[in-house]
Amino acid sequence: MKGLLIKDFKILLNQKRFLLMFICLAVILSFSMDSTFVVSYIPMIGLILMLSTIAYDYNDDGFSFLMTLPIKPGDYAVAKYVFSIMGVTLFWLISLVIQFAVFTIQKETYVLSDTVLLDVCMLALFLVILSVLLPIDIRFSPEKVRVVMFIIFGIIMAGVLAGKAVMGILSDKFGMVFFSHPNPFETVSPGVLIIGLFAIAIIFLSISMMYSIRVMQKREF
Repeated sequence: MKGLLIKDFKILLNQKRFLLMFICLAVILSFSMDSTFVVSYIPMIGLILMLSTIAYDYNDDGFSFLMTLPIKPGDYAVAKYVFSIMGVTLFWLISLVIQFAVFTIQKETYVLSDTVLLDVCMLALFLVILSVLLPIDIRFSPEKVRVVMFIIFGIIMAGVLAGKAVMGILSDKFGMVFFSHPNPFETVSPGVLIIGLFAIAIIFLSISMMYSIRVMQKREF
């Protein structure tokens, strides 16, 4: 598994110019947009780069070559999860450094506890997103993945728009009130909220990894 991780990190380093360009763009945009923007932007770019390493494994019968090494198909899936979790966490830490640097340079006032809570919740959210996207990337070829991703995001957007439309109709015709204050999350302590979110992320990742391992074990190389 160590060799698989080294391979993926070398692939990632080959994209350092692309990565630096987006980090510089994120820094510039952080000065003109909400400071929390960078905490969502950079990890998302990192997530895309993590997933892109699978496409490299498809090139030139890469999978067939990898399976000639002393590794099991399931090891490949586990290595991808370890690599992706490490990568997303690393990019998240980079985004934190940039965020607080922007706070310092702009002398922006902020509540440390609220900011850290939001940032940690963002990390948990990205781990959940990773648990959904990674098995899709492992299950399908790069060409099919693009179509599947497009369909998934289309369904999400359609669901959000439909939900807003339904809430608008219910609010206008029946006077129903949504998202009224006080916010129910305000009664939950930050520690409980963080533990709950990461527990959900771990459950999603565990189920996702087991599925990916089964996919790799059934694949013919």
